[in-house]
Amino acid sequence: MRLFSDRLVNLILRGATILLKFALSIIVIKELSVEDYGVFGLFQSTIIILTFIVGFDFYTFSSREILKKEAKSFSFYFANQIVFHLIAYVVILPLTYFIFALDIIDFKYFSLFIFILISEHLSQEFYRVLIILNKTVVATTVLFLRSGIWIIALYFFWNQKILEANINSILTFWLVGAVLSVLVGFKFLKLKRTNKLDFKWILIGMKIAFPFFLGTIFYKFIEFSGRYFLDFYYTKEEVGVYSFFTSIANILFVFVQTIVIIELYPKLLESKKFGSSEFSKLLNIFSKQIIQYSIAGFTLSIIFIYPLLWFLDKTILFSSIFSYILLLFSTLCFCFSFIYHYALYVYKKDLEILKATFISFIFNIVFSYLLIPSFGVLGAAISQLLAFSILLTIKFNYWKKHKHKI
Repeated sequence: MRLFSDRLVNLILRGATILLKFALSIIVIKELSVEDYGVFGLFQSTIIILTFIVGFDFYTFSSREILKKEAKSFSFYFANQIVFHLIAYVVILPLTYFIFALDIIDFKYFSLFIFILISEHLSQEFYRVLIILNKTVVATTVLFLRSGIWIIALYFFWNQKILEANINSILTFWLVGAVLSVLVGFKFLKLKRTNKLDFKWILIGMKIAFPFFLGTIFYKFIEFSGRYFLDFYYTKEEVGVYSFFTSIANILFVFVQTIVIIELYPKLLESKKFGSSEFSKLLNIFSKQIIQYSIAGFTLSIIFIYPLLWFLDKTILFSSIFSYILLLFSTLCFCFSFIYHYALYVYKKDLEILKATFISFIFNIVFSYLLIPSFGVLGAAISQLLAFSILLTIKFNYWKKHKHKI
């Protein structure tokens, strides 16, 4: 008899990952400065955006292919997906030069940037595939290596004065964690050799994934555009304040994603095979859990923010506390929007998902342009809240329209 169930192991690993991500934000602010956190925040957000660009959301197509009836071998799908990503690297990586030429990120981080980008992307793809294959413990282990355990090692080396506390050492440890996660993920995928490259299948996948890709990029710009606007109009310190508060607020989404979405969305995808009543039943469970855990996480976030700021003892953070409250509300709206997002996704209402995200993106850019120059961090927080509120409202209305037809 097993001592721990897979679900319990997943919860422990995912919980540890959330706590360590939270700890990283605290460590950087406490050991370095708000300005340094701004530099790290821009690096981190640019990596995340480019990870999704080279990924092209191709997994949204390949996951459906893997799960469909009469599917080919998993190795066929995965090998062709990797070929697609290799082509994307060749096209996208040279363009990253302009990020450094425009002085968004310092040239001294160029090599680390490229290696982190590749390893982060591969790790993310392995993680997604392992989830689809129901190898959830391995998937969460990959996530823990990529986003968690290296933070413990980093703090140990800083605390023991073995390494100087600076951004370069953070990025080095991040790279080590990402590479380890790729190696572990690759080992457990147990791929078989295949020579069946199917470029027609890849092109079909690109066509189907394209709306999801656009939607993801629009969303990522909603999430991170405030950092770039603040960097343009203000200084790295304002970027640091906003990056810190968005990172802390985003823990709410990571918490909900970890506890609910990752566990239930594969089952939600499969439930359609058993009819609309089975899907509706599972969607109802999915909705209740997202709402319950979102509200619980929101409440805890409000309670603990003041002791946290007192511990950090940074005046500029205290003066911007209202911005954090707004960002937390925006994350709550984003969590709720996933109820309707996955309902639409299961029934292949991809165009509606894209429309909702695009409209929200346009509003975010307009609000950011109007508000950030005058109101700084507060303007960025208001822009994000308005954008995610609009996203939630539109997705809700689209699903309300479609569910009566199912």
